[in-house]
Amino acid sequence: MYKVMIVEDELLVRVGLKNSIPWHQYEMEVVADVSNGQEALELFRSHELDLIITDLKMPVMDGLELISTVRAVNSDIKILILSCIEEFEYARRAAGLNVSGYMLKLTMSLEEMGKVLETVRQELSTRKPVIPGPLNHPLTMKMLKGKLIKDNIFYGVHSSGGFEAALKQLDGRIQTGKIGLALLETNQYSRLLKRFNDERGELIHFTISNILDEILNNHHAGEAWHDSDNRYLIVFSYPAELPDEQIYDKISEVFAHVQRAMNAYLDIPVFMGVSTVNENWSSMRSMYEECKSMLENRFFIDSSIQFASHREQRSPEPYWKRRMLLTCDVWKGLGELYCKDLQAEMSRRLEQPIHNESEWRRFFIDMLNWMFAYLGIPKEHAELLELSGLERINAGYTMEACVEAWEQELAEAAKMKDMIKTVSQEVEKAVHYIHQHYDEDISLKDISEYVQLSPNYLSLLFKKSMGRNLTEYMTDYRIEKAKDLLLNTTLKTYEVAENVGVPDSAYFSRIFKKMTGISPLEFRKKKVLYRRVDANEDH
Repeated sequence: MYKVMIVEDELLVRVGLKNSIPWHQYEMEVVADVSNGQEALELFRSHELDLIITDLKMPVMDGLELISTVRAVNSDIKILILSCIEEFEYARRAAGLNVSGYMLKLTMSLEEMGKVLETVRQELSTRKPVIPGPLNHPLTMKMLKGKLIKDNIFYGVHSSGGFEAALKQLDGRIQTGKIGLALLETNQYSRLLKRFNDERGELIHFTISNILDEILNNHHAGEAWHDSDNRYLIVFSYPAELPDEQIYDKISEVFAHVQRAMNAYLDIPVFMGVSTVNENWSSMRSMYEECKSMLENRFFIDSSIQFASHREQRSPEPYWKRRMLLTCDVWKGLGELYCKDLQAEMSRRLEQPIHNESEWRRFFIDMLNWMFAYLGIPKEHAELLELSGLERINAGYTMEACVEAWEQELAEAAKMKDMIKTVSQEVEKAVHYIHQHYDEDISLKDISEYVQLSPNYLSLLFKKSMGRNLTEYMTDYRIEKAKDLLLNTTLKTYEVAENVGVPDSAYFSRIFKKMTGISPLEFRKKKVLYRRVDANEDH
């Protein structure tokens, strides 16, 4: 196999190249990927490489200096340049350094990149024969190590000595000595699948696994594998003489690095449960269970990382039930009857045991549904409140955050109920008309004729009752409906505009940006947050 090194300072570009190209089709394997020319030069001096694919603009040492230095000692190795259109002049300066071609990293398709690689393969084939090495392929070795470790955790198929011997043969970063297990997960997995249009999750798993491996490699700490859906297994490995407390400190440093990377590259929160440290490989099953227990504990404690050795006592179930009953005070402004009814309904539901995160989230959703039905809030208003409530509760990473989201929803529902109680019959009819005809090109004149009031008087009455004028209310409602279409359909922007009664798509985009701060397209890309909470989803 021809040995390839990728040199690129942007992690996602590097990971994308490494995992999206079928390298074996070109009789190639990526044996290294680094972030700057200096790191690449060190590997070039210590490894036998056939092809270097390098970016030009990088920190520490840029691509031009790297190519020039390599060419000074080796005129045979093949070099491809990664560049952007705006770097063309910079790339032109590298043309005199005997490069084999260019790959435009933002605009080139995989097929076009494949043609460039095939040309290089043909050039290499005239230079020396290809030596196949399937068992030494890094991906194969990685899969074998993962299978070995998971078999040991879940099935205990190896003796301690046999496992260690097999692990040594695979030449990994996991050494004999002290080991620790960790499970890393995110509660935003479903959002990632939709954001990257990755139905099976393969791209996401490759990306996260590679980010973890790069960080673990930088810390000389161990290796990571995809475990299940939103969860990743990490095996930490340290010298036997290192004190346990120092090991936990090192794991904390690794996790802090992982948090920063996941936030920067994928915009997701991550949580980690860490086992106790052990020197006995036969204890891996119990260590894995410790990690699971720590993750279950995480929801009830305001901490992103939990150690089995320093287990924080989570607040018991009765504490959270008392905490929930206290939220009923938010409705005191509505009147004593409302407050008592809310307390009675909540007490009835809290009589059932609620042990874990998914059960609590289901409780919040059931209470939201009860609240809207009890208050008699019209469906069109209730849907908007329910949307915001589900978003807030789904975004809550801890129990306390979910309780605060519930309190906020109680307060907004109370305000809505107060508003509805004071609205006149004519204003209520106008609101109903808007909700029924928002997708048409309706005007103030149309609405005033429907409620049988003059346009001026209706406007004054509406502003007095609702706190804003009728046109503003209608625009707000249309934008909320547009958000729903952007989130949950594949309609184009102009089609969304037509579906909410604004046939001029340019005008629609202007008012959407004025009200939300971003364009409809940006909203669809960045704000896909509305997901009905499924008790079994992401937990």
